[in-house]
Amino acid sequence: MKILYIHQYFCTPKGSSGVRSYEFAKRWVEAGHSVRIITSMGYDDSLKPGTVEEIDGITVQTIGGSYSPMMGMLARIWAFFVFAFQSTWIAARSRDYDVVLTTSTPITVAVPAAAARWIARRPVVFEVRDVWPDAAIDAGVLSNPVLIFVARMLEKLAYGSANHLVPLSSGMEQRMERKGVDPVWMTVLPNCSDMARFDPKDYDREALRAQLGAGDRFVLLYAGAINIANDIPFLTECMERLKDSESVVWWFVGEGNRFEFLKSEVERKGIKNVILWGKQLKSEVPQYVNAADVGIVSFVNTPTYFENSPNKFFDYCAGGLPSVFTRTTWVAPYLQQYDSGLVCEQNAVSEFCGYIEELQGDSSRVIAMGKNARGMAEQEFSRDEIASKYLTLLERVANECK
Repeated sequence: MKILYIHQYFCTPKGSSGVRSYEFAKRWVEAGHSVRIITSMGYDDSLKPGTVEEIDGITVQTIGGSYSPMMGMLARIWAFFVFAFQSTWIAARSRDYDVVLTTSTPITVAVPAAAARWIARRPVVFEVRDVWPDAAIDAGVLSNPVLIFVARMLEKLAYGSANHLVPLSSGMEQRMERKGVDPVWMTVLPNCSDMARFDPKDYDREALRAQLGAGDRFVLLYAGAINIANDIPFLTECMERLKDSESVVWWFVGEGNRFEFLKSEVERKGIKNVILWGKQLKSEVPQYVNAADVGIVSFVNTPTYFENSPNKFFDYCAGGLPSVFTRTTWVAPYLQQYDSGLVCEQNAVSEFCGYIEELQGDSSRVIAMGKNARGMAEQEFSRDEIASKYLTLLERVANECK
């Protein structure tokens, strides 16, 4: 089977963002299929615009200009539409492919998806990583009424052009159903855990902690995007509450449009027990996970972020790290069933800090929860299993549309 995979934010382990598309494509190639990625340079500096190269058997075509979450709104919108225009030209001529897979965000990938379906007459699977524009509106990123209208039109185009839709959580599926999408055309395939890449057996925890300067402190790890949606003000309040605890240290691995805010708040509040590691290669993230004690997941307290399927959580689980969520989440039943993490039901600073102090005082429980998290990932969110299910779906859609 020949798969055309359109993902503006595609990233390899040499980059600094999620590698879901890379890991899936790699597995599909190993299974004997052909995968061509259409992407732009954003989170992976190893990709160069105007090139076509083979990476681990995957054909990667990098088009368009560069993108960064640090860009201003107009620059970001321009980057979205440049990529949409160029990828639409490719998609409209994609008759050599058995199926076209497009993934958002940004929602502008709805345009090449529509071109593949209605011009090239290829079956299209559209992956919904965030329910746009709802998520952007709730986070305060999108407020211009004209842009909101355009985004909603693109959303309708995406749903109407796809032969099948893949939301990344059950909450997203329910939201899309309320928007009028028939559940029969949807399959939930969440973000997942790379059991091999993060396997604790492959890391010397004590050596890593010594190398990273953890000492005997209780390490709270936040590894991922540091953006408006991640409610960084909430975390800085928690950090301030715990700043006098010399036995606790916060590690932030990542960057984003709220990184400078985080840095300035740490300085302004005089918080000393924090290390801002900044952007790291995805291939380096497992060492931070395997050296930490608890993984932190934070999002703004709005309905759409209950549905979010955060990469960082699945990475924590693969590395045998218990998670603490700053707000309610669709994965809460899994955390409760496997006793692998805690959720702040009230989204309160005192609640969060209480959980941290509780875990810090019970090392045996933290160890047990970490093992449970690893077991949960293997049973529920294994990347191998979900990649296999995805491939089966793509084959089914391709065959049904012959």
